Amino acid sequence: MDSNIISSFFTADFVFVVIRVGVPLLFAAMSAYIAALAGISNIAVEGIMIFGALFGVYFSAITGSAWGGLAGVVAIGILCALVIAFFTMKMKANPIMIGIALNLFAADISIWLLLVWTGSKGTTASLPSKVLPTVNIPFLENIPILGEILSGHYFLTYVCIVLAILLAILVYRTPLGLHMKACGLDAHAAESVGIKVNRVRLIAIILSGIFAALGGAYLSMGYMSIFSNNMTASRGWIGIAAQAVGQGNFLIVVITTAVFAFAQGIVNRLALTTLPAELINTIPYIFVLIGLIGLSINEYRKAKSH
Repeated sequence: MDSNIISSFFTADFVFVVIRVGVPLLFAAMSAYIAALAGISNIAVEGIMIFGALFGVYFSAITGSAWGGLAGVVAIGILCALVIAFFTMKMKANPIMIGIALNLFAADISIWLLLVWTGSKGTTASLPSKVLPTVNIPFLENIPILGEILSGHYFLTYVCIVLAILLAILVYRTPLGLHMKACGLDAHAAESVGIKVNRVRLIAIILSGIFAALGGAYLSMGYMSIFSNNMTASRGWIGIAAQAVGQGNFLIVVITTAVFAFAQGIVNRLALTTLPAELINTIPYIFVLIGLIGLSINEYRKAKSH
């Protein structure tokens, strides 16, 4: 491997890239985390991200505003969450089956909508869509190395960071966060002490839907300027894997997501080499597999100790 490629892994530019590719993964991980915390397995993260990416572009095109598109993304995330809540909480359906159904529906209906709106099954390039701005942070952007790493990211990057901090405060410092944990651990016990389980879970799943939709919007309104078929590329599933490794500990979820983002950053760098693209693209999934194997070993040891 070219020594220049290896040395590029130790630059501010590489850290910048890791942050850029890690944002949609963190949105997906937060989506899976908040739902699981309250006792609902939301495996529809991938599907909601597809909807967020597609409708963000569409709403920005018809409103002529990136902010109008972003508002539409939040609405779509809430709508998807309400669908999940209705079937899982009201109709008592299996949340895994509902998640699978929503993922399959999103993958297929997005292609049909592309055809209806643009006449193409590939991209929304013909739509006059808008993109969210990048943000240069005053003073910080002039600081060597630090400015190169932290300034100049897409708007939703900073939204993601703020939401991650607020989510940590919500989970660990508020009664609602404690109620979510109680509902996830034992819904019947939580209900017996006066916690309104359905209300708490509804809030959690709505937040989950918003996080996933924003992750999709990041891809089509910042990372790229269009929606393309299968642009989420299993990022939702990687977020779910990060949540599974974290097992309710948000810090571990964030660290695991950072590791997966690092793997994706390696992919971006190695794409400049002569290595086969098919081989390079397996790197993030190898990291995911290693993480899940580690989780399985830990679970086995816990079971054996009891």
